[in-house]
Amino acid sequence: MKTLVILCCILFTSLSVQAAEVLKIGTLLIEDVVPMYVAEQEGLYSQQGIKVELVPFLSALERDSALTAGAIDGALSDPVGSILLDQGRNQVKITSLCLGKTPQEGVFAILAAPKSDLKTIEQLKGVPIAVSNATIIEYVTDRLLVEQGFSEEEIEKIEIKKMPIRMQMLLSGAVKAATLPEPLASVARTKGAIQILADDQAAESLSQTVLIFRSQVLEQRKDDVSRFFAAYGKAVELINASPETYRALFVEKGRIPPDLASNYPIPTYPPPQPFSISLYAPVMDWLTAKGVVKPVAYEYMVYGDFL
Repeated sequence: MKTLVILCCILFTSLSVQAAEVLKIGTLLIEDVVPMYVAEQEGLYSQQGIKVELVPFLSALERDSALTAGAIDGALSDPVGSILLDQGRNQVKITSLCLGKTPQEGVFAILAAPKSDLKTIEQLKGVPIAVSNATIIEYVTDRLLVEQGFSEEEIEKIEIKKMPIRMQMLLSGAVKAATLPEPLASVARTKGAIQILADDQAAESLSQTVLIFRSQVLEQRKDDVSRFFAAYGKAVELINASPETYRALFVEKGRIPPDLASNYPIPTYPPPQPFSISLYAPVMDWLTAKGVVKPVAYEYMVYGDFL
C-alpha cells in the first residue's frame, strides 16, 4: 500500500511538471493571431523546445476571465483592454506589439448606413456613431475624429456592444453610422455601407493588438516566453516572405468571409517587439481622461525583456 502511494505521488508530480511545461495562449479569431498558428503548423514551437497550446475564445470577456483565473498564461489583446484588465494591479503585462506598428495595419473604419445621406467626414459632426464604450473601438473613433478637427462636443456616440448586431443595425439604417473592425467593415461595404473614414488613413497608428502575459508567468517562466517569441518571430518571417502560402490558414483563423477570401489583403506582420511609449501614452491619456483608470506608468505596465 505504501509503495502504491509513493508511485501515485511520483505520477502526480510528473503530470504536474508536464502540465507546467505547456504555455497556454488565449487567441481570438482575428487576422492578428495568424503568426501563432503558423508557428504551430510549421512546428516552430517544438523547434524552440517548448509546448504551446493555443486556446481560442469567442469574446474578450471570456479571454480575460481565463487570464484572471490563471487558466491561460498569456493572450492576444489590445492596449485599451489590457490596461482596463490590469487596473494597475500588476496582474498582466503588455509584452509585445502584434499588428498596428504603422497606420497601414489599421483595421477599423467609420461607416455610414447604405441609404444614409452621410458622405463626408464633416457630416459626422453630431451624428451618433455606434461603438462599444471604453474599448479600442471607441478609442480609435475618438482619435480619428479629433485628428480631423472635431471637438469633444461634436463627437456623438451610441453603445452597441456586439459587433455583428452593430453591423446589422448599420445596414438596416437603425443607426446612421458605426465603427467596425475588419473583416466586418469589408462585409458592410459589400452590402452598401459607405466608408467615411478609416484608421489606415490616420497620420499615426491608432489601433494595435498586443500580446500580454500574466506577471507571474513572466517572473517564473521567462525562458519559455522568450522561446515562444523566437518561434513567433520565425513565423512572421515565413508569412511576410510568402503570404499566399498561408492564405488558407489566414482565411480560417481570421474568419474571412468566403466571398472575400481570395483577395482579402494579408498584412505585413511586424516582428515581436516591445510596445512603444509613443503608442502607450495616448491610450493611457484617453483612458484617464474618461475617468475609467488611474494613471499607470509605462514602465509598470509594459514588459520588454523577452528577446
